[in-house]
Amino acid sequence: MTPHAFFPTDAARGVPLVEKLVHDIDEQLEHTIDAGERARVMAIVRQCLTASLASPAPAGADLGGHLAASYLKPSEVIDRGLVAMSQATLYRAVEDARFYCVTPRGKAIGKAFPAWQFAPPVPEMLPAVLQQMRSLPSSEIHAFWVTPVDAFDDLTPAELLAGKPFETRATLTASQSSHLARPANERQARVIAQLAGLPSRSSDLIS
Repeated sequence: MTPHAFFPTDAARGVPLVEKLVHDIDEQLEHTIDAGERARVMAIVRQCLTASLASPAPAGADLGGHLAASYLKPSEVIDRGLVAMSQATLYRAVEDARFYCVTPRGKAIGKAFPAWQFAPPVPEMLPAVLQQMRSLPSSEIHAFWVTPVDAFDDLTPAELLAGKPFETRATLTASQSSHLARPANERQARVIAQLAGLPSRSSDLIS
């Protein structure tokens, strides 16, 4: 089977309406008012939308046993308490291969963090894999994580590492559930072994 990227769309199932509206409004205000004022405005917007739409609290990286398929701004990662870091420390964590980020779709610059990597137990397991991917561009790193793998019965490496499916995956087969139920260290080892099969690294292990 030819791998296909398991990229979420903006209308992916399970993405809370409040978060989509907050994100869209924040995007519109980004170059209109300064960051401090925008943060205050967005706090009020979020509170009003949540009350009006009776939505649950903002989604983080783990949605009831599923991985979030969304992307977060650095400020959103901090504000949601997904890491106990400042924004500068979060950037250093990317440089140290503890987390990874991508350039937002449709933009030439900027940072967006795939939310799945902040769902427990991923933060403890991710660095060992990312350390071996340091020479790859961020786009290839993300493609690796979200591309279904035949050996994993079409689960993505992200899902296998986390031991849980993306929120956009409707159902799990028995074999997929079996993969996800394996011990964490075994799942991590299988993901690392998969790195050797990357096209750019097929003739040499990543160092």
